[in-house]
Amino acid sequence: MNIRDFFIEKPVEFFRSQLILKDKFIRWFLFIAIVLCLTVVGMLAFNLRPAAFVVPVEYTSGIGFTRLGDWKLIYSYGLFSLLVTIGNIALAITSFDKSRISSFFLLISAILINILTIVVLSTLLGQLG
Repeated sequence: MNIRDFFIEKPVEFFRSQLILKDKFIRWFLFIAIVLCLTVVGMLAFNLRPAAFVVPVEYTSGIGFTRLGDWKLIYSYGLFSLLVTIGNIALAITSFDKSRISSFFLLISAILINILTIVVLSTLLGQLG
């Protein structure tokens, strides 16, 4: 086995063999979850600039901004979104054989978490700019 087989052909073969990718309904939700996660990462990559002052990091709806910190802490929202999306997709792939509805709910939760992360990031980035 050469390196190309191990790193390229085996993973592609593994994903093509998954039943979850044959279901069009689930595939749309999988696509939406990935696009929203990439949107969160893109918002951070293109809109967040280094700041020499403390920035709002945490927002509470009743009070407003409750915690100030270094500008790098805002990247934790992107990391959270990425980890939740990857984790939920992995769980959806493994649970699809046993329960299609659980895969659906895992993908829906990834979509909702990404939407809420986009809302929070747009609020935080709006305060910076």
